[in-house]
Amino acid sequence: MTDVPLDGAIDVHVHSAPDLVDRYESDVALARDAVDAGMAGVVVKSHVVPTVGRVDLVNEAVGEDVLLGGIALNGSVGGVNPDAVEVALELGAAIVWLPTAWSANHARQARAAGVESFVGQRVPGPDEQLSVVDGGDLTPEARRVVDLVGEYDAVLGTGHVAPDATGAVVDACAEAGTRCLVNHPFFRVVDLSIERQRELAAKGAYMEYCAYSVESTAGHDVDRIARAVEAVGPERCLLATDFGQAENPPVPGLARFAGDLQDAGLSRATVRRLVAETPANLLGR
Repeated sequence: MTDVPLDGAIDVHVHSAPDLVDRYESDVALARDAVDAGMAGVVVKSHVVPTVGRVDLVNEAVGEDVLLGGIALNGSVGGVNPDAVEVALELGAAIVWLPTAWSANHARQARAAGVESFVGQRVPGPDEQLSVVDGGDLTPEARRVVDLVGEYDAVLGTGHVAPDATGAVVDACAEAGTRCLVNHPFFRVVDLSIERQRELAAKGAYMEYCAYSVESTAGHDVDRIARAVEAVGPERCLLATDFGQAENPPVPGLARFAGDLQDAGLSRATVRRLVAETPANLLGR
C-alpha cells in the first residue's frame, strides 16, 4: 500500500467537530494535521451548521490559512435559502452545498430504508424534504443560489440531489458561469454512471471522488474511480475523503486514498493532479 505525500494537497470534503455526532478530531486538530502534512487547504463541511466563520478563528489560532468553510442547505439553515447563502458568501464561504440528507432524493431513500436520522439530524418527512427542481427546471430559490455563488466566485456543490436534478444544476451553472462540483458521484444515494459523469464534465462540472464512498457503497472500489478518471479526464476530477467519522482520520486517509488510486494504475502525475492541481483550480487558489 502506497501513501502519497500531501504537500500542496487540498481536500474539499472533510467533517470535523463540533458536530451532532462524534468526529475523529476538532477543527483545530484537523488544521494542525493538515499544516504538518504540508497541505494547501481543507474544506470543512457540516450537514447542520455553516462552517464559514469558525474556520477563520482556527486559522488564526494555528497561524496558517489552511481551513476553508461553507454552508450546506439543509433544514437547519432554512433549506434552499438565498439569504443564508448570501451571508455565508459575504463571510467567505468557499463552497455552498445543495441539500444533502434533506434533499428529496436522500430523504426518500432513507425513509424507504427505515432510517430516522443521518449524522445526528432527523430525516425529514415528505412535506419537509427539499427539492431544487420543479418540472425539470430549477426552482427560483435554487436558481438564485446558483447566481449568488457565481457572483461571489465560489463553488456550488450538488449535495445529495437526484441524478436528474444534478443535470439541471450543472446546466444552470454552465449558463451562469458558476463553478460546479458534483459531490461523490458514486455514493450510493447519488449513483451516476461514468458516461453521465463525462457528459456533466463536458459542461464544465468537476467530479469529486471520495474515500468514504468506497467504504460505504456496495460494489464500488478504487478501480472504478480509476476508470472514471481516465474517461472523464483528470482536469475535471479530484480526490477527497469525506472523512472525519470517529474511525476515519482525514489527513492520513487522503494520503492512503491517493496511494490506492496510484496502485490501481493511475500515474503519479495524474494522482498529484487529482489531489493538488485540480482542487486548486476549482477553488481558485
